[in-house]
Amino acid sequence: MKTNHWKNNVMIYKRKENNEKRREKIQPVWSTASLSLNDSIDVDSWNDEVVPKKFKSAVSTATMTTVEPEDTEYRYSQDSMHEEEDHEIDEEEAESIDVARRYGIIEHSCLMRLFQRCEECGARLDRSLIETRTEGSALIVNYDCLECKASIKWEGQEKVGRGKSQVYSANHFIPIASFITGMRPARLHDWANLLGMDMSSERQMRKVVSEIGSVAIERVHEEMQEIVREVAVNASAGKGLQVSIDGQFDCPGFTSTNNKDTVIDCHTKLALAGVAMHKNMPGIDGISIRMESEGVKRALVELIDAGIEITTRVGDQNAMVNKKLREEPKTAHIEVLNDWWHVQRPIRKEWWKLVKANPALASIYQKFFNHLYCVHNKYPLLKDRKRALEVVRSFVMHIQGKHKWKKGDGFEIVTKCEHGRLKKLKKGEKREILANSDELELIRTLVFAPKFEKAFLTAASLIDTSINECYHSLSLISPPYYKLKMLVSMLHYNGLMLDDLLGQRAEIGNTVLKRKGRLVGAIKRKRGAGTHVWRARILAESLKVREELSEAREIARLGIPEDDVFDELVNWWDMKE
Repeated sequence: MKTNHWKNNVMIYKRKENNEKRREKIQPVWSTASLSLNDSIDVDSWNDEVVPKKFKSAVSTATMTTVEPEDTEYRYSQDSMHEEEDHEIDEEEAESIDVARRYGIIEHSCLMRLFQRCEECGARLDRSLIETRTEGSALIVNYDCLECKASIKWEGQEKVGRGKSQVYSANHFIPIASFITGMRPARLHDWANLLGMDMSSERQMRKVVSEIGSVAIERVHEEMQEIVREVAVNASAGKGLQVSIDGQFDCPGFTSTNNKDTVIDCHTKLALAGVAMHKNMPGIDGISIRMESEGVKRALVELIDAGIEITTRVGDQNAMVNKKLREEPKTAHIEVLNDWWHVQRPIRKEWWKLVKANPALASIYQKFFNHLYCVHNKYPLLKDRKRALEVVRSFVMHIQGKHKWKKGDGFEIVTKCEHGRLKKLKKGEKREILANSDELELIRTLVFAPKFEKAFLTAASLIDTSINECYHSLSLISPPYYKLKMLVSMLHYNGLMLDDLLGQRAEIGNTVLKRKGRLVGAIKRKRGAGTHVWRARILAESLKVREELSEAREIARLGIPEDDVFDELVNWWDMKE
């Protein structure tokens, strides 16, 4: 088991009969010289004056350092062997200790105080013979001792990997950690240069991300998606999933190069699938507007092929997407609903045009949309949408002062207003809109438009695409790593949603927002930070990827074929026999 970083700087002393006095002078307070080589360290026996309690708890998980008998008087702890204590630490606990407390910032002048004496013989060192250099973020100290003629090399970090893939640990972790936390290498270098710290070059950092970090991210993403889909299916209780679909382009207009499309479960708000598209992919043929329809189809087909039942999908009335999914046999059976915000937006724009041209309509603009939202929420079921549409259209009769009417002229179910008794108009008070006026005809044209009728009848009341918009606000757009950053954003988003489902994110504040064009106030709730356990999982997985890269290079060096032709021949021969 590896020792902690602070213990690697402790010198282990060995008793020698002819050097008793010098040993007593340089021996630290927690020296192990008084212990035999095979004894274990009893941390609990140390009093609080010698070492603080925090130090006890940290060392209680450490191991005893032993020294092989040699001719030299002193031995550096990095070269020593370690025996495990009686108690064992499980893999998850050891991994958390190894990663969470791996590094610390040390000022250069403070570090040089540790190199006043030779670690082999204890003689004072000549400062002119001490050389320091860096390899990326790793600090390396070399010095020669004039007394014992020893050449010592001290490394500030351990190495990971093997062969040509071997690097210092921080040079491996920093690029991947900065990528999955959203920090660009250029900004990280600016921060390090300002503090006088050394880092790997931007080119080397991008190489680590593309060769090692990308593989680790994809593996952890696959593991997370299996968990997310299982949670969503279990929450549906066998009734099938209602999903929200939407896409995001890297730039507006018809010049976009990349697009990503996401399918989110409306009940648990978990992102079930995501597809990154490029305009040069097959089926797109360089036409940017085709990316969203093709990407949504691939995402839904991926879920269906995984055995997930999808009963309803809600979208933003994209005609190309709807046509694509109707033509696909695997998705043609899914019920189609329209997002309410996208349904009311066209008629709102038309109202704005009318208000600008006819200021007299400004007084009833807000009243109409209050009425529209109220009716939409009152009749959420599809079987009641026809009645809801006629209730919306009753606004035309209401503003004329007509609260009861006969069937016909667009009314087959509703023949009166749903409100209670109203107060009579005062003397001299006129109605806002008169019957048979030009303003009334303009309003009637908007409310009775066939396009609005079709969208309203299929509008979703309980589910919408706002969860997709929230997800897109978290995503990171970067053309060189577009797909990879899409996976990171899905990990980030799903991590937060899972924490919400587990009750691990408490609300720490809220703010009431009033926005122009909104008829009601919105509440923005601020929650605590997420656990983001997937980040540590990626760092741990990246070590495995580097080991596999080392093995692959070794296989290539030995000339061993990478294919499985031999295994296939063996299997064929066994089947034949």
